[in-house]
Amino acid sequence: MKPGAALPVLLLLAAPLAAAGQGLGGRITGGGDGVVRMSFPARPGVEICDEGIRLFGERSGRSGRGRSEQACAPGPVVVEVRVRGGEVRDVDVLDRGHPRAPEARDLGGVGAAEAVAFLLESARRGAEGRGVEEAILPAMMADVAEAWKEVLRIAEDDRVDADVRRTALFWLGQEAAEAATAGLAEVAADEGEDREVRAAAVFALSRRPEDEGVPILMELARTAREPDTRRTAFFWLAQSHDRRVVPFFRDVLLRGGGG
Repeated sequence: MKPGAALPVLLLLAAPLAAAGQGLGGRITGGGDGVVRMSFPARPGVEICDEGIRLFGERSGRSGRGRSEQACAPGPVVVEVRVRGGEVRDVDVLDRGHPRAPEARDLGGVGAAEAVAFLLESARRGAEGRGVEEAILPAMMADVAEAWKEVLRIAEDDRVDADVRRTALFWLGQEAAEAATAGLAEVAADEGEDREVRAAAVFALSRRPEDEGVPILMELARTAREPDTRRTAFFWLAQSHDRRVVPFFRDVLLRGGGG
């Protein structure tokens, strides 16, 4: 992780979350191979639907009936965790219509903070191809204030599996927080980053409100040293309806730039 002014705040957040998740982790991974189900309170604005979920004002999940036909309700968030060899191998968020695994060991309701701590630690420690990147979404759905700060730590940590980091960047891009936007910009501009991770950060910036994302994308398009990053920034700017984009393109073309 890069040093920065936000680091002490993030570490203060991580300590209580980690402590909260230790007991739950033992209950989940210490019971042998199989599926473990748990539920926890959802943050305001999260709804569980017949097919899929709604969060950040949009629906995500399995395709099916249209929005007007969906029956949705506030949480709780229901998650099934698949364990093998004492390690988390997969995490599924269940909508209302998703079949429950009949063999699952059901823990019932758990605290949101301990659920977030367990899920994010599972994502952080996960290896390539295990599907643990799916643990990021339910952590973002939980009723824990500023859980995105710990997700940002995962996104910035180059020791974490690239799939997990890309997923963290995607959900950070949906989160309404100026500090998250700043973190995305830092990852996108870092020449030492994995190319796909940088591309995920640029995409996440494109999903931010235009007042936040467009100026940063313009700056990346102008100044990023990596051609792939510049091209990706230009691509997502072209998808925007922001009125600043056309004058920006005109200026770039007249100056003979635009990588």
